[in-house]
Amino acid sequence: MVVRLLLVLSLSFASLVSAQHKYEHTPKEERETTFEYSLSLGTSANKVKTLLDGGDQPPANTSDWTAAPFLGVGVHGNYGDHQNHQFGLVASYSTADGDALWSFRPLDYRYELFDSFRLKGFFGVARYDQATSAHGYYLGGGAEWRFAGDQLGINIEAAYGDKIARDRVLPSDPSATGTPEIFYDIYLLNTYLAWYF
Repeated sequence: MVVRLLLVLSLSFASLVSAQHKYEHTPKEERETTFEYSLSLGTSANKVKTLLDGGDQPPANTSDWTAAPFLGVGVHGNYGDHQNHQFGLVASYSTADGDALWSFRPLDYRYELFDSFRLKGFFGVARYDQATSAHGYYLGGGAEWRFAGDQLGINIEAAYGDKIARDRVLPSDPSATGTPEIFYDIYLLNTYLAWYF
C-alpha cells in the first residue's frame, strides 16, 4: 500500500512539474506567470462504510451522515492564453465518523468555465486516523464561484476515499477470512469559503 501511495504521489508531482516546465519554456510574450495561495474554512458532511474480506461482502458497518469542520491550504498556478487553467496542490483536514481525515491532492485542477465560475477535479491520497492509521486514494470534483475581486470563493465539492486500508493487528479488530486488512470507503460533501492571496 505504501509503495502504491508513493507511486501516485510521484506520478502526480511529475505531471505538475512537466506542465510547469512546458509553461516556463513558452516565449514570455505569450505567457504571464501568476500563482495564488489559499486558505479554506467550512464544513464537511460525510459517511463511512467499513469493509471486511477485501470488500467482497456487504459493509460490516455504515455510519450515519455526520457534519465536521473542513480546513484547507493550497497553491495554484494559472496557465493558458487566458489564464483559465489552474494546476496546484491542496492539503486538507476534516473528520469522518469522528476520526481525523487528512488528505493531500498533488493533482488539483481547475478550469474557469466563465467569469468567476470554475469547475474542478482532483486526485490524491488520504490518511484516516483509526486505532491504527489507514491510507488510500482520494478523488473528487466540484465547482467554485469567485467574488470580491476574485479574493474569495464559495466551493462545493464531492470527494471519495476509495478503500482506505489499515492492517488488522489489534485484538479488538473484527475477524475476517479474506484479507488481513480493514477497508473504509469514505463519502464526503465539502462546502467551504476560500480566501486567495
